[in-house]
Amino acid sequence: MARDKDYRNTIYCPVLDNVEKQKNALEKEIKSAFPRTKIIYNKVNTRNSVYHKKFAEIYNYKCAYCGAMWGLLPVESFEIDHFLNEASFPDTTEGRAEAGMMVNLVWSCISCNRGKCEITVKPPYDDLLNVDNGNIATVFKRDNNFYIQICDTYQYDQFIQEFYDALHLGYETRRLDYLALQLEGRYKAERDVERKRKLGESLSILLKKRNRMAVTSNLY
Repeated sequence: MARDKDYRNTIYCPVLDNVEKQKNALEKEIKSAFPRTKIIYNKVNTRNSVYHKKFAEIYNYKCAYCGAMWGLLPVESFEIDHFLNEASFPDTTEGRAEAGMMVNLVWSCISCNRGKCEITVKPPYDDLLNVDNGNIATVFKRDNNFYIQICDTYQYDQFIQEFYDALHLGYETRRLDYLALQLEGRYKAERDVERKRKLGESLSILLKKRNRMAVTSNLY
């Protein structure tokens, strides 16, 4: 997926690279260290765990749904999401283990994770909204004002609209997160001291506005 076609990335963001392969390797590492572990989720969900950070790194520290970045937002703003929610699996030890497999886990901001927790993703949407292979970037896009919108092909798809609304993808905060990514990337690339200072000030102002808006919108 070309980075300029992925609504989650600015021109400064690295693209996701072999996510499924990296997740598989991390799962093998965890199972090697903890051979009796049945629910992988429990190992990567612990914030002070090295596996939590390794999992975030696979996703470039960015929410796989909206593109918000750990670093611009505090670590407390991110969680491990079950792509197929736990209600999709039997309420048994085996069901919880299946729900907590690495393949079903996603790095997500709190807003997206909590918003979609009641959404049951069924075929064909499990493939269409796949965040690991980039399919989700064929469903949503950025408009000229940097808001996330539903692509024309899916404008009248009821489930896509439900998913979009549940994750608050159309909110102003999603736009500000993207603009913050742009500014942060430009700040890092800038070599002129004075322009760099002004970019840093602008980024600080934008993030303060964003966080005030998030509190008002109950996105945390």
